[in-house]
Amino acid sequence: GPNPQVSKGTHVLVPLGDSSPTGWKAELDEGVAEPLRGVAGCDHALWVGLTAPPTAPIGRYRLSIRTRTEAGEFAAPFEPENDVVVLFNPWCEEDSVYMEKTSDLSEYVLNESGRIFYGTEEQIAERAWNYGQFEPGVLEACLFILDRRGMPHSARGDPVMVARVVSAMVNSLDDSGVLVGNWTGDYSQGTNPSAWAGSVGIL
Repeated sequence: GPNPQVSKGTHVLVPLGDSSPTGWKAELDEGVAEPLRGVAGCDHALWVGLTAPPTAPIGRYRLSIRTRTEAGEFAAPFEPENDVVVLFNPWCEEDSVYMEKTSDLSEYVLNESGRIFYGTEEQIAERAWNYGQFEPGVLEACLFILDRRGMPHSARGDPVMVARVVSAMVNSLDDSGVLVGNWTGDYSQGTNPSAWAGSVGIL
């Protein structure tokens, strides 16, 4: 977020080999070391495993490494390629979105396509729909939607609150959301709903 704070869980300091008060952990993998090619004066690398707690706010975290040696301290600058994105994890038993059944995970998380139904009570039709949750740009669009609504970053560890914000932002009414409802049949100022075949193009 624009104003990370330790007290709100949006700025996390994780000592190597220890855990932070918020449950983040950084552990050294001493069994892995390899030369850093092309870096003068560096003959090896340290591999560190970073673990977020199940209650961590979801979103994009900037990552910086601070080192301390006899020569002094150094803090690496933030670089976009080092960003870490934290999401809810239905495979983690401690996460409130945990799903025990493999069939549920396959249907509700991993399945990229499904069917939508439309029409009237007397005449219902169906067609294929591409969810595209793993397509490039979709994750960024979803995080942008949370930012556009102004959802506090510190509240993004609650899946119920995140789901409510996303549901509200699907329509544009009152909050400049994703889609405008139109039942007039005139779509000259936008896109005919039947032209969409999936969520990726809309987002």
